[in-house]
Amino acid sequence: MAVTQTIQSATTALPTTPMTRREFLYYVWGASMALFMAEMGGALVWFALPRFKPGEFGGKFTLTLDKIPPPDATDPTEYADGRFWLINAGDKIANDPRTPPGYKTATGVAAIYKICVHLGCLYKWVPTNNRFECPCHGSKYLLNGARLEGPARRNLDRFVLQAIDASGQVLAQTQAGDPNNDPAAGLPIVLPAGTAAIIVDTGRRIQGERNPK
Repeated sequence: MAVTQTIQSATTALPTTPMTRREFLYYVWGASMALFMAEMGGALVWFALPRFKPGEFGGKFTLTLDKIPPPDATDPTEYADGRFWLINAGDKIANDPRTPPGYKTATGVAAIYKICVHLGCLYKWVPTNNRFECPCHGSKYLLNGARLEGPARRNLDRFVLQAIDASGQVLAQTQAGDPNNDPAAGLPIVLPAGTAAIIVDTGRRIQGERNPK
C-alpha cells in the first residue's frame, strides 16, 4: 500500500510543460509537408497511369488491313468512336484537280480528325459533291483534308498513324511536327510490305497547314 501511494505521489508530482507557439507551428508545418508529399505522390501515380483506354477517343485504335479503304476509294471510312475519317489516297486523290495551289499532296493512308478547324463543328462527307462540308458555317474540304472554301483558314487536322507488322514492330509512321515549317509533317504514309495492321493514335494530333488566303 505504501509503495502504491509513493508511485501515485510521484506521478502526480510530474510537471507538465505547455506546448510553445514554436512547437505548435513546427508540428503544423510537419503535417502540412506530409500532406503535400502525399498529394504529389498521388499526382505522379495518376500521370503515370494511362489516361485513355485503347479503342476510345484519346487512345489508340488498332485496325487490321481489311478495315482500311482501298486506294482512291470514293468515300472515306468513318470511325465515330475515334472521331476520325480514314482515307487511302492513290494518284487520283493526291492529284485532284480541285487541289488548291501550293497544297502538299502525297499518296498513302491518313486519319483525319472529324472536327472542323473553324469553330469545332462536326463536318460531314457529301458524296454528291465529293467533299467534306461543314453544316455550321460552310467550310469545305477535299477528301485528303485540303481546305477548299472558308471561313476555315487551314486544312483539316490529322492523327499520327503507325503501320506495324505481325509482331507489333513499327514499319512506318506519320511524321509529327508543324506542317507550316516541315513539308513532310502529317502527310499520308504508304504501307510497307509486311504491314499487318495500323494504329491510329487519337492522342497525337497534327494541326492542318495554314492557308495563304
